[in-house]
Amino acid sequence: MATIGVDCEVILDGTGYFVRPGSYEVRQPRVRKTSVRADGSLSYVDLGPGKRSWQMVVLCLNDLLRYDGQPTGVSGQAYRDALRASYGGSLGATLTFVDPINGSVSVHFDGYSERIIDLHSQVSALAAGGSLAASYEVTIELLEA
Repeated sequence: MATIGVDCEVILDGTGYFVRPGSYEVRQPRVRKTSVRADGSLSYVDLGPGKRSWQMVVLCLNDLLRYDGQPTGVSGQAYRDALRASYGGSLGATLTFVDPINGSVSVHFDGYSERIIDLHSQVSALAAGGSLAASYEVTIELLEA
């Protein structure tokens, strides 16, 4: 089982992940509406803070190390496949997201985009008999349920 501070930084859908430094972002917009009255003045209705949203870049890299310096034993491809499974399998459902700041939160998996770090070297590794274990950086967006 994944444990924050031991072998991951965040947990999504039961799987622990590391996040690219400087990419973790939480937003909480206000629920409000402004409209113009008949006399030309503004009407402003503020219902307070809305739902939080998270955006971060998840490191789906080969050879990641736990906090104690030992290898995680998980390939970049396996991290990426777990994220894809969570994204594709969460239609209309919520997932559990755990981070060290907010604790456990039910979220909707709202966005997914991936970037392969170095396509050339990974294709070359395959040609030389290496394994199909690409490294990715995956940008995810989560919305509080």
